[in-house]
Amino acid sequence: MKDWIRLLRLPFISVTVGSITVGSLYLLWKEGDFHLGRFALALVGGILLHLATNVANDYFDYVSGNDRENKTAIPPFSGGSKVLLEGKIRPKSALFVSIIMVGIASFIGLYLNYILPGNILLFVGLAGIFLIYTYNGLIKFVNYYLGEICIFLAWGPLMVEGSYFIQTGKFSIALLPISAFLGILTLLILFINEFADEEADKKAGRRTWIHLFGRENSPYVHLFLLFLAFGFLIYAIAAGEGPLLALIVFLALPVGISSSLHAKKNINEPHSKFLPAVIKTINTYNLSFLLLAVSLVLAKVIWRS
Repeated sequence: MKDWIRLLRLPFISVTVGSITVGSLYLLWKEGDFHLGRFALALVGGILLHLATNVANDYFDYVSGNDRENKTAIPPFSGGSKVLLEGKIRPKSALFVSIIMVGIASFIGLYLNYILPGNILLFVGLAGIFLIYTYNGLIKFVNYYLGEICIFLAWGPLMVEGSYFIQTGKFSIALLPISAFLGILTLLILFINEFADEEADKKAGRRTWIHLFGRENSPYVHLFLLFLAFGFLIYAIAAGEGPLLALIVFLALPVGISSSLHAKKNINEPHSKFLPAVIKTINTYNLSFLLLAVSLVLAKVIWRS
């Protein structure tokens, strides 16, 4: 069982919990409404799709030889779970489990699509499934500097707007800046983990933004993207499309800045010294989504703004 838990990489589902929670609670702040049952179904479906993605990525990295070449990974954050490489779980079994989880999530999605207008959610779900098996598999977007964009779209606009649609039966243009905020913070988690995987990714044919911008420049790109993300949040608040109380999310910004600076300072140090940059980037997301979710609830329930 512990090998399957390693394969699933459960700690990373916080980004899915964050995107779905914020997208759902946006309705509470905006219109004072919230459908708990729909939120629960969206959360279960989203988590299943995320876990299916983790397992599929391990499978495709095993097949491509990426994990075999990766001698500098920082487990469990980069380099996959290694359970397939260690022979603890058969690769075909892992792929089968990934498909089963997608199947269960699809049943949930089909029910939600049935109770919502049109077939819009059906196409959103199909887009998500498409990314699961093309990001690192059938098409390999990661080989063309597009992996980061896929992550941004999946955990930003697709998941945040999708969860809002499940609540309301409609999309919200006003929610796009906040979805971009969470999408970029998720992208940064992938980006910071690419430092340890740089050489193995290159040998396996992956082309990530570390290769695009160069190892020395990438911490600055990381910092720029961090400020860009918070810029989207400022825009949302200034435009009245986010609660003023959401300014508390800026308490997470120093953690993010520290992650970029730590990455720059330890760019050529052993990966054990680089690890705090990874943890701080993950904590930046987790703290940001928690504070944002709290601000959406408090702004409506207590301040009623």
